[in-house]
Amino acid sequence: MGLFSFLSGRGSATVEKSSAGAPVSGALPILGSTASVAGVQVSQVTAMEVSNVYAAVMQRAKDFARCTPRLFPVEDGRSGEPNKTHPLARILRRPNWVQTWFEFAVQMHVAFILRGNAYAVILRKPDGDPQYLIPVNPDNVLVLEASDGQVFYQVNRSGLFQLAVLRDLPVAIPAEDVLHIRSLSFNMLTGAPTIGLASNTIGIAMALVQQAGRWIAHGARPAGVLQSKKKLTPETAERLRRQWEDLKAGIQNVGKTAILEDEIEWKPMQLTSVDLQFIEQRRLAVEETTHWFGVPLYKLGNLGSLGSVKIDDAEQVYVNGTIMPDIEMWEQKLEMHFGLDDAGLEADFDERNLLRASESVRINNQRLRVMSALATPNECRREEGLPPKPGGDVLMFPVNLGALGSDISGSPADGAGRPDSGTLPDGGNGSKKPETD
Repeated sequence: MGLFSFLSGRGSATVEKSSAGAPVSGALPILGSTASVAGVQVSQVTAMEVSNVYAAVMQRAKDFARCTPRLFPVEDGRSGEPNKTHPLARILRRPNWVQTWFEFAVQMHVAFILRGNAYAVILRKPDGDPQYLIPVNPDNVLVLEASDGQVFYQVNRSGLFQLAVLRDLPVAIPAEDVLHIRSLSFNMLTGAPTIGLASNTIGIAMALVQQAGRWIAHGARPAGVLQSKKKLTPETAERLRRQWEDLKAGIQNVGKTAILEDEIEWKPMQLTSVDLQFIEQRRLAVEETTHWFGVPLYKLGNLGSLGSVKIDDAEQVYVNGTIMPDIEMWEQKLEMHFGLDDAGLEADFDERNLLRASESVRINNQRLRVMSALATPNECRREEGLPPKPGGDVLMFPVNLGALGSDISGSPADGAGRPDSGTLPDGGNGSKKPETD
């Protein structure tokens, strides 16, 4: 019995011990959360509760999802007509019957950014062609490796939907039926989770948020002491503490007036800049967290981080340094997993939507394209969402690039100039003078 039969639960119970699959060991725990030095557990959910983590991850995922995927012939590239007959072409328009491509791409890319792995189970038609992609939470997937080099994905079905959709697949799904997008890997098979590598950075940001919440819950200010010049009994001290907390603790009690007993004073314990620069710490936590996700601060609303850099130039750097590597990774994975090379096709994600400039800049760029014979007027009009015009499908070559003696350059008409050897110039009435010795 083969390894597939053993992992799928089919066949007899007698198997060789060496045929069993074993979980892939990576650099960090495969499932669940990771403990941080701040004392908080960092997982997909808890990390996304931090505003700057959520903003950075969603910004990058949505920018990637905006890049429309297409299939082109290898020899033509973007200048050719997109292929619409390959099975993958339809999946790139509608990956399954529940999600649009944008929704699917956001879910997959968020998983990739946070966990370093994104998984989608491939549902196939009876003839073997891919039909749907079903995304699966990385926390529900265990990668198994076998002694003969085969790789399987043990998918824990979570929810009735996945139980129904994946009911015909084995518990351990073969690698050819799982689209796996992986990040940095130390063992070739699984990506290292970003939230695991950044657990301490994210944990500090989470702890600062929790600390701010506790301050609000306990008076919206640092703690202090009730000081008495007289010696108090334990019962009296406990009663005063309880009365004070009931009066002043909680945001709903801010502004109420406290009446203290004889010779009792409130001594607030002020935080100095040396003790705790809380606001500065939170700002640094935002900056350090975004470094892990490759999203510049200006994308999160901090326009002051741009300095003297123009927004268009900053966008180009962001697309080149963050989005384009994501696109290249997806393109190569799709080409390899779905055999596009054998079909003479290549995957292409259109990143131009991310670099769409202001209207005045776009119009000037389109003008230069038409004047440089890089595009026809109708091509530029289509990019601006305008209908084509008659005669607008002709390339217009610059006058200074026209051949000498042509009607394009405005010099003497074609055919003018020095006659061929042995031919006399036209006499003006269409007749030619006879040749003489």
